[in-house]
Amino acid sequence: MKKLLCMSLMALMVTTSFTGCGSKSTDETSGETSGKRILKVAAFEDGNGGDIWRNLETAFETANPDVDIELQLSSKLDEELRPQMLDGEYPDVVYYNIGQKSGFTETMIKEEALLDISDVFTGELKDKLADGFAENAITQPYGDGKTYLAPIFYSPTGLWYDASQFENEKLPATWDEMWTYGDKLKAEGKALFTYPTSGYFDGTLFALLYQAGGSDYYKKALEYDENTWNSKEGQLVIDTVDKLSKYTWDATVANANSDGGFKKNQQAVIDGQVAFMPNGNWVVGEMAESTPEGFKWGFMPLPAYEEGGKRYAYTFFEQVWVPKEGKNHDDAKEFIKFLYSDEAIDIMLDNKVQNKDGQMVATPVVQPVKGIVDKLDGDMKLFYSIYEQEGVLPALGNWAATDTIEGLDFNKAVYGAIDSLVDGSMTADQWKTQLNETFEKCRAALK
Repeated sequence: MKKLLCMSLMALMVTTSFTGCGSKSTDETSGETSGKRILKVAAFEDGNGGDIWRNLETAFETANPDVDIELQLSSKLDEELRPQMLDGEYPDVVYYNIGQKSGFTETMIKEEALLDISDVFTGELKDKLADGFAENAITQPYGDGKTYLAPIFYSPTGLWYDASQFENEKLPATWDEMWTYGDKLKAEGKALFTYPTSGYFDGTLFALLYQAGGSDYYKKALEYDENTWNSKEGQLVIDTVDKLSKYTWDATVANANSDGGFKKNQQAVIDGQVAFMPNGNWVVGEMAESTPEGFKWGFMPLPAYEEGGKRYAYTFFEQVWVPKEGKNHDDAKEFIKFLYSDEAIDIMLDNKVQNKDGQMVATPVVQPVKGIVDKLDGDMKLFYSIYEQEGVLPALGNWAATDTIEGLDFNKAVYGAIDSLVDGSMTADQWKTQLNETFEKCRAALK
């Protein structure tokens, strides 16, 4: 297994400079001189900033005086960890999500290089965690009932809009009402829909699959069931996305890139050119600099397929995991448990990030625990209360793990094709064929 992992990591390696980003020395002898156990925590530094991890580090060390955390923070964490791991130097805890362009965490999953941490989610923590978060296709990627990734930092995803546009107008509650509203906007020279990049269609597609077929169909779809797209439920999803593509803003595909164009699509909603877009709550902070004073975001689940029908909002959450080859499994598990403590939750909710003007801006991070909504206020309470609306349910999970499939770019085949639907270079039938071919390959390589 170690040989296979090394080969995979070498294949993924990119040219980079490896500068230490730890908040403390990573010299292994430091534990010997201090008499403390060393816990190596490697965390991806994203839009939430690095202070959140420094504060968690301090709090955990205070509660566990026999432990000394060596914190490695980096916005290029995967590039730094690969050579370290090839040299046999593994962190004990890693915060790095699936779904990243590098596929780093997916590689670790495919090579079965993660530690089973099921025993973390027992007793009081099992009761404290929100339902479904420790038992889904993301946290249990092998379908064996064992948890390998810990769910942290969650965000409901749904459709975002300018709330002022609907002060005197009813929000579309069904897809038929969406199409009617889309026709009205077309007549006004506006568009019904846009999306930041094609990858942002993941939450929408998951919610549509759940909405169209229910939990059993959804679970089978995540495992690449051969009838996923050939069923009436699958055809309904394909037809919905295809029709939505016809109501999508003309400039969407040209802007749908990670080089800054995606912000133009998001800005179109703020400017009133487009009505709805799929996103997570991070969009509020991401677009704060170009959002006019007084603008109020609105947030809703996907429309139902029929009046009074169930509506779903996919829940995105990030993950923490433990490499099998790490040296301190016991303290690693204790650190993960600590992330769900009341003290850690308050640290996350009090998180602040410095903006370009040097001001510290509140950027609360929310843990998936019961009762968390009661700790929120303002817009945050609005966004996270989405599941308290009548008939609105969460969709959780992700595509099941497979062995490496040579030549297959899953995200491009499944989500990237939606760009082609929008610009007219692919038909719905062609997308369906591509989806079936992709699922066939994944089914054969299923772990």
